[in-house]
Amino acid sequence: MSLEWLSAAAFLYTEIGLGMLFCLGFISNSRWQRIFNSRLLAMVKQYGNFYFSAFVLILFVLFLDSLHKLRKYSIVDASHADLRNNPQAEIQAHMKLFRAQRNIYISGFSLFMLVIIRRLATLISRLATVEASCEAAIKQAKGASDQADKLLQENQQLKKSNRVQAAESASGDDIEGLKQRNARLIAELNEKDNELKKMKNDLVAMKTQSEGLHKEYDRLLEEHSVLEKKLERSNGEEKKDK
Repeated sequence: MSLEWLSAAAFLYTEIGLGMLFCLGFISNSRWQRIFNSRLLAMVKQYGNFYFSAFVLILFVLFLDSLHKLRKYSIVDASHADLRNNPQAEIQAHMKLFRAQRNIYISGFSLFMLVIIRRLATLISRLATVEASCEAAIKQAKGASDQADKLLQENQQLKKSNRVQAAESASGDDIEGLKQRNARLIAELNEKDNELKKMKNDLVAMKTQSEGLHKEYDRLLEEHSVLEKKLERSNGEEKKDK
């Protein structure tokens, strides 16, 4: 095997190993996100499109070359050698044909796996972002719910205090002081009611945002599962071909 096909085969095996790593469940999406955002990969990502295009072009050229050789060696020219009376020439012809077929599989699967790997990396990154957004939205919604409960308790305490103070002041002669206290308590109650309404509106908006994030997360999980199945099928086909 020549150097370029050794490199292509090594690249294919690396892609298969990386694809299997992406499919492992014990490595979380957030951990992959931290790996993708590391300094080393951040430097590579600056020229990611260039590298991806270069690899696609090289593999495509190798694929076309293997197709050309497959067509060339599929047609046996009997004028140059009598294959029936020269078994060695026949073996050489079949060996060249086998190599051409092998090179087609190597270059074709490498191209296919390159696209799959890039798509998997993109989906994992997006899933990690959605998961982080969902967690933040859930925490924010929980905080808003706790704050709303606290405001309800304060509102109830203020109402109870208003009733007690009104009962105590009714037995006295300071009617003007009672009116002032009632007005102050009413203003506080109105302020608390406004805060409670605002918190309820914020909570509804957060719940709506959280539901949207969950739907997007489910869609990304489904797309990720489809890509994993494609990767498993491609690995199974390669094993059968070997």
